[in-house]
Amino acid sequence: MEVHASYDGHIAKGIFDLRTHHLRITDGPLAGQAFKSPSGAAMAVVRHVKPDIHNNRNGWTFWTVTDTGRPLESVRASTARRPT
Repeated sequence: MEVHASYDGHIAKGIFDLRTHHLRITDGPLAGQAFKSPSGAAMAVVRHVKPDIHNNRNGWTFWTVTDTGRPLESVRASTARRPT
């Protein structure tokens, strides 16, 4: 599922895997990096844009589902993590 995030004037795009909850960033300087959680990906975006601030973020609210415009958490209940 395509997702995006806007942080401090920067847009990041990614692909969220509904089955594993992994998120891969698909554009910009972080393109190709994959994370085991939406929060890990969110923290990487924040760290890249503003390396001097605390980067802890909730990825479920940081990322937006591109097709719906809703926060990623809107699909969380229906996507129970399954073993890989």
